Amino acid sequence: MARLKRRTQHCQKIARKRKKVVEDTDNSSSNDNDSIEDEVEWADNKIEDEAEQIFSVLMKSMETLKMSQRPLVNLGNSRTTRYRRKIKALENQKKNGQTLFQLLPKKKVQENLNDEMQDINIHDDEEVNGKNNDQSIKYASFINQIEDKLKIKDQQLTPGYKMRLKAVQYYFQLLRKGHAKLKASQIVAELLNRGLWFARCVRSWAKAFKNYGDIPKDNRGQHLKGSSILDDEDIQLKVASYLRQHKFNITVDSFLDFISEEILPSVGIENKTTISKKTATRWLKKMGFIFSRYAKGIYVDGHEREDVVAYRKEFLEVMDRYQKLMPKFIGEKCEIQVNPELKNGERLHILVTHDETTFQSNDGQKSGWRPKNEQPLRKKGQGRSIHVSDFLTDTIGRLKLSSDVVDDGIPHEARVIINPGKNFDGWWNIDQLIDQIKTRAIPIFEKTHPGMVAVFAFDNSSSHAKLADDTLNAVYMNLNPGGKQPIMRDTIFNGQVQSMVFPANYPDENLRGKPKGMRVILQERGLWGSGLKGFCGNKEVSIKNPRCCARHVLAAQEDFLNQKPILQEVIEELGHKVIFYPKFHCELNYIEMYWGASKRYARQHCNYTWKGLQETVPRALDSVPLDHIRKYAQKSAKFMDCYRKGLTGMQAEYVLKKYKSHRAVPDFIFENIDELIK
Repeated sequence: MARLKRRTQHCQKIARKRKKVVEDTDNSSSNDNDSIEDEVEWADNKIEDEAEQIFSVLMKSMETLKMSQRPLVNLGNSRTTRYRRKIKALENQKKNGQTLFQLLPKKKVQENLNDEMQDINIHDDEEVNGKNNDQSIKYASFINQIEDKLKIKDQQLTPGYKMRLKAVQYYFQLLRKGHAKLKASQIVAELLNRGLWFARCVRSWAKAFKNYGDIPKDNRGQHLKGSSILDDEDIQLKVASYLRQHKFNITVDSFLDFISEEILPSVGIENKTTISKKTATRWLKKMGFIFSRYAKGIYVDGHEREDVVAYRKEFLEVMDRYQKLMPKFIGEKCEIQVNPELKNGERLHILVTHDETTFQSNDGQKSGWRPKNEQPLRKKGQGRSIHVSDFLTDTIGRLKLSSDVVDDGIPHEARVIINPGKNFDGWWNIDQLIDQIKTRAIPIFEKTHPGMVAVFAFDNSSSHAKLADDTLNAVYMNLNPGGKQPIMRDTIFNGQVQSMVFPANYPDENLRGKPKGMRVILQERGLWGSGLKGFCGNKEVSIKNPRCCARHVLAAQEDFLNQKPILQEVIEELGHKVIFYPKFHCELNYIEMYWGASKRYARQHCNYTWKGLQETVPRALDSVPLDHIRKYAQKSAKFMDCYRKGLTGMQAEYVLKKYKSHRAVPDFIFENIDELIK
C-alpha cells in the first residue's frame, strides 16, 4: 500500500481531533474552557497587534449595516419542493377519502389538488416565517450577550479577545439582516483584509459562542514557564568550560555523555538518565554554537558511458550465476543464514570483496558544532597517512581467524597496513597484493570456510589488470628475433604447443633461447604476408584493413586475446574465482560503506597527530559490527537488482532511498520511474 502524503495525514489528524470535540460537546452541556480552546487553533500576530484599530473598524461598520437582498422566506418554487408538496397533497386526499373526487372530472380533481397545495404552501410559509423570527430573536440575544461582555471592565480581556468578540457580534448582525453564514463570515474577513481562513475562524468562534457562551481565548503568554537547568550560572560555567576545552570536536552524542555523566549528577539526578538529542541541540545553539559543513566540489564520472554499461551488463550476468550459490541473511539484524539448495557437484560460494583506502592524520570531521563567529585552526596538508588493504565477507565480516583458533602457519587476519611514502614502507603495488592473497586471504578463507569457493571481487583499476611478465602480449614484441623483448610463455595453436623462443639446438647459436619475434611466430602459423610491417601506428585495428600490421594480426589471435591478469591467474590456480567490478560503480562494492563507517569513527576521534592516527585506525576498522556489514552487502545486491531491471545510476539511487526499508524493490516502481524522479 502506498504511503499517504503528509498533507493527507495532517487533514486526517485534524478530522479526528474535531470529531472528539463534537462528541465531548454532545455529552456535556456545561461551559468547559478546555473544550472551547480545542474548537479552533488561532494565531495571527498582526491582528493581535492591531486589535484596537480593527475593533474601531468593526464598530463603524456595524453602524452602517444594511439589510441583505437575500429573501428571508423560502419561495417554494424549486422542483423538489413542488414535488414534495404534490405528494403530501395526494396523501391528504387518500387519507380523507376520494369517493366524491373520483366521480368528478379530472379538471375538477386538479383544482382540488391545487387548493390543497396552496393550503400546504401557506402552512409552510408560516413555519418558515416563524423559524426566521426565532432565529432573529436568538441572534439578537447573542448580540446583546456580546455587548454585555464588552462593557465589563476586565483587565483579563485583551484587545485581541475583544476584537474577536466584536467580529463574532458583527457576524451575528449580518445573519440577523438576512445574510447567509458563509457570505457573512466572508464579509467580516474582507472588512479586516483577511482571507478564507479568518472567515472560517469567525464561523468557528460563533459556533463556540452558541454552544458555550464564549469564544476561545488566546493562549499567548499562558503556557507554563518552566525553568531549564542551563539557566543556572554554575551549570552554564561548567558547560561553557567543556565546550571551550573540546571546541571543534563537539558532537551531539559526546555532549549528551557529558551532560549525563557530569552535569546531571551535580544537580542531584543520580538515575541513569539524560536529555534528548533535540534538547542537546537546543542547548548547543543557546551556548553560541552552530552546525556547519565544509562543502566539497562537484564529482563527475563515466557511470553511464556506453562501454561501462556494456561491461556492467556482463558483470551482472556472471554475478547472477554466483549469487544463486551464495547464502542469504535474514532477520532484524541479519543474524539468520539461509543457504541455497545445491545440486550434486555444486559448492557454496562466498563473495570476498577487496579494496584499499588511506587514513590521514589531519583528516578530522568535515562538519560539527563550533562557536558562531569562530573557525577551527587546522594543520595544513593531510599529514602522514596509513594505507589499509583488506577483505570483507558477509559471513564473518573482516576476513580473519576467530580468537579461539590458533594456527602458527596462518596470520591472524588478512588485513595489511603500511605507512606509504618514499622514506617509509614504499608504495602499495600489485606484487604486495598478490603476496597478501597467497599468504593471508586464501589460507584464512579456507580455514574459516572449509569446502567452500571464494569469489574474489576487485575494482577495475589498471593495477589489477596487470599481466604477468611472460604473458602473451603483442605490444611488447619486436618484429624480428632477439633484441629487447620479453621472453613469453609457450602457447597452444591448432592443438600443438608453440614455443615463443628458439630451441636450444637452433642452428644459429646467437638466437638459441632468444624470443622469436612476430615475423617468425606468424610464419609458423601461416599468417605472414609480404609487405606486412611491424606496427601501423594506430592503437585500434582498422575494420577496413584488419591486416594493417603484424602487431594487430597477432593480437587478434585467440590465445593472445584470452590472456588473464596475473591476479586472476594466481587465484584460479588455487581453486577459487575472480570477478572485477565495473568502472565508476563503487556502490556495488559494499566495502566502500565499511570504509565510510570506519572513517567516520576516525574523524570523530582525530587529534591531528601521527601517534593518534596509529592508535585510532585499528579501533576504527574494528568498530563496524557484523550486522552492519551484512546490511551493506544487501544494499549493494539491491543496486545490482536495479541495474538488471534497466535503471540508471540516478534512478537506482532514488529507488533505494525511497524504499530502503523494503527487502526487495517493488516492481511497480519501475513502470513510471522517469516521472517519479523529476
